[in-house]
Amino acid sequence: MLKPYLMFVVVMLLGSINFQALGIELDQQPKLKVIAEQLVAEGHYSQEELEAVFAKAEVKQSILDAMQNPAEYKFTWGKYRKLFLQQDRIQQGVDFWLEYEPHFERAEKEYGVPASVIAAIIGVESKFGKYKGKHRVLDSLVTLVVGFERRSKFFAGELKEFLVLCKANELAIQEVMGSYAGAVGFPQFISSSYRAYAVDFSGDGKTDLIDQPIDAIGSIANYFVENGWRTGQPVASLAFDDVPDNVAELASRKRKVKHTAEALRALGAAIGDAVPNQEKLGVLELNASEIVPESTSSNSYIVRAGDTACQIAEKHKVTCKSLFSINKLNKRGSIFRGQKLTIPSSGTTPKKSTVSKSDKVDSGKWVVGQKNNKATVASDGGDLHSQPKFFYTHENFYVITRYNQSVLYAMAVHDLSQAIAKAKKNRR
Repeated sequence: MLKPYLMFVVVMLLGSINFQALGIELDQQPKLKVIAEQLVAEGHYSQEELEAVFAKAEVKQSILDAMQNPAEYKFTWGKYRKLFLQQDRIQQGVDFWLEYEPHFERAEKEYGVPASVIAAIIGVESKFGKYKGKHRVLDSLVTLVVGFERRSKFFAGELKEFLVLCKANELAIQEVMGSYAGAVGFPQFISSSYRAYAVDFSGDGKTDLIDQPIDAIGSIANYFVENGWRTGQPVASLAFDDVPDNVAELASRKRKVKHTAEALRALGAAIGDAVPNQEKLGVLELNASEIVPESTSSNSYIVRAGDTACQIAEKHKVTCKSLFSINKLNKRGSIFRGQKLTIPSSGTTPKKSTVSKSDKVDSGKWVVGQKNNKATVASDGGDLHSQPKFFYTHENFYVITRYNQSVLYAMAVHDLSQAIAKAKKNRR
């Protein structure tokens, strides 16, 4: 085992060195030591118990690599959609729904969340329980606390919640498996969500999201209700290949809804009469056949779906501050897909921007591929080139992004829920 001071040096350098640190000594890790002190003070663990727990923890570079490269950030909508709209996943969704149909019906009745949406969440998150994660949750969270500086505070909270959860639910800490971000079970809840929203829907006296799918069904419904789900409201309205120019100008990939149906109708939006005038909607543009253009320069980067400015800075090993400065970004680091960012030299903080108007790609619109005249076939049998591009999203769409903060994720859940519901109806 590495000597304590050498282990500390290695941990500080884990952004650039592949390694696996075995065992954690709390005195050498201030962030973990604070968590341990809180857990002891609150009476959850003894100091000896926590020292034993962390002595078996591993810091893994593979977890940091995965954290930097999620599908929501690197894939176009067409490629992302294809991940979840495969026929086998749709049919597995039907099978899962039929197997637990009484419980789905009860969840829909008690919580007002459609069974198809609950099923789709489980399908996207764990392929109906088949893929619950390959990382020990303890390793994932310890690694992200000490090695993922940008969100270290968040994961410190999750590590504390995880350890409390294990104690309360009598889980073997070393055996709980999950995602690289520490999510577990059928619904892939992070520990804070598990503790806040999990329900004993099976009535067996335990809240078990790891091995009890019935609890997962009820807990997902409860999560949505607690986060603002509106019973009877759709997730997204009918999709369109084209919309009036005034409406298209409002299109974005922002999660929140902010335009009233009345205002959008005044601009020519074809929104159904069932939507009240004062209901707020979002205008979302997703093109399934889009191609992300590559930068022609080594010191520039073209923004992809789901990118954040600080994430781009980390990828190029520069500071957020320097990236913000050279590109004249606001304090929030607002960027848009297709935008061409200049990457500063490592360690520099330029005072003036060198970005010109020509450095922006087609006003943030990605290029639609036209490499041949053959239509690209979508995984669910549709033609990707003919897939609708514009969607009017409702408050429930935003609620789904509370589960995963990506509009691609929310739309994938929406599309999979519809596909599963259609396939289930056709099977009968």
